[in-house]
Amino acid sequence: MSRRPRIGVTLELTDPLLIPVERNFREALTAAGALVIALPRDTPPGDIDELLEDLDGVVLTGGEDVDPSHYGEERHPTVNTVPPEHDAFEIGIAKASLEQGVPILGICRGSQVLAVADGGALTQDVPSQHPKSRTHMVDWVEYAEAAPGEHWHQLEVEPGSRLAGWIGSGEPLINSFHHQAVARTGERLRPVARAEDGVIEATESAPDAPYAVGLQWHNEFMWRRDERWLGPFQDLVDAARERAAQR
Repeated sequence: MSRRPRIGVTLELTDPLLIPVERNFREALTAAGALVIALPRDTPPGDIDELLEDLDGVVLTGGEDVDPSHYGEERHPTVNTVPPEHDAFEIGIAKASLEQGVPILGICRGSQVLAVADGGALTQDVPSQHPKSRTHMVDWVEYAEAAPGEHWHQLEVEPGSRLAGWIGSGEPLINSFHHQAVARTGERLRPVARAEDGVIEATESAPDAPYAVGLQWHNEFMWRRDERWLGPFQDLVDAARERAAQR
């Protein structure tokens, strides 16, 4: 039996939704052919290089806000940051993954961490700072696994992007649980989808670059309902398998 790609998934162990979050990520990645390794967010940054020697890919999951000091801004009153050691580990492993070409997927906060690690910045509060924005934030605990409703919205997707390939000819409809978003990307990522109000909802590396994708929505709660959203996980695992074979 060939070795399955090892995918590290960052987790906040005190998250009230840890059980469904961990299960949905693990089962999606396992269905795509991976072996999942849990990475607690308080892992010391000094362990990152050694971890990446054994990992073939990384998933950054959702959570509270990135401290704006990491992208050179003062804190907005609405910002609710995680413990400093969580930012240090996740931004550190995202930077190292980008630099080393380790396939990486960021979901919600993970998308924002990925953008910050790449030298980008965030809109700290979409409702008050983004012109003409609609509400992107609803009660996360109540609506995480709810059927499509008012917390879902349309996307405008860049043709030819990885995201366009996953969506295909189907409706580009996603869930939405965030008050922050990527404001600008850095060196390796580019925006490939926006909400109808212009808020950036997805970023990607260039098609010929190592796999790096940020999705603002929670497709870990969507893939069972719509198999298209297994695509980001499957492509991550495929990229991880290819990288592992080249080592």
